[in-house]
Amino acid sequence: MIDAAIQAELREKFNPDGSRLRNIQLRQLEMLKYIDSVCGRIEAKYWLSSGTCLGAVRHGGFIPWDDDIDIEMLESDYARLIDYLRKHETDEFVLQTHEDDPNYIMDFAKLRDKTTHVNENFGIDKLYKYQGLYIDIFRMTPSNSVKLHYFCGRLRVLEVYCKRWAMNSRIGKCVFPLLRVLNNLIIGIIKPIDRINAKSQLRHPLGSVFLKARCKEDVQDTIRIPFEGILLPVPRNYDAYLKKLYGEYMELQQEHTHIKD
Repeated sequence: MIDAAIQAELREKFNPDGSRLRNIQLRQLEMLKYIDSVCGRIEAKYWLSSGTCLGAVRHGGFIPWDDDIDIEMLESDYARLIDYLRKHETDEFVLQTHEDDPNYIMDFAKLRDKTTHVNENFGIDKLYKYQGLYIDIFRMTPSNSVKLHYFCGRLRVLEVYCKRWAMNSRIGKCVFPLLRVLNNLIIGIIKPIDRINAKSQLRHPLGSVFLKARCKEDVQDTIRIPFEGILLPVPRNYDAYLKKLYGEYMELQQEHTHIKD
């Protein structure tokens, strides 16, 4: 972890107790506890990923300016978790995928909080059925080509712009469903090609804009480390995992948020 004095300064600057951001983080922590309990119940392995893993290792919890939680899972565990969440909606939490919310166009799932409402920075969430605080749930798939991932990610970005257009245009409303079908067809054709000879290399599903690869050997085993006062799983080889994503990850980076003020 970073120096305690620096951590205290960051907390005071970005997310002091009682601040809006800190309240968001604490609510997301309750959501994460729920996912952790479900995964234990159904024996599905997950790990804190990306900036959430970085926060656990560097800050012992949230990166002080961060306002979302990311987790990753292998495909079989992801399928079990999605099936459980779909069948066991609670008074507080609900699953969001394209199958559960047709206006949701991302290639990963979210667990949404029913008791809150937030506006995300990219805007099309205004059309979503569920708009509460969320946790992003990513499945990791075998992948041999960053170029194929980049191409499919651009297709999804095009959908986002078309969806924005459709919010205020009758023509856009007609074009978007056709674009969605075409993109799904193209990505469906590319998917088996991307898996050929992938070996131990994993990425988020085709269509995601997150391109950096994970190594299966880095994530197949997990350990629990402190995150906001509780023990949660990160890749056992979190040093290699984080270096692949961020390089010198103990250095403080530029702040980035997902939720509008």
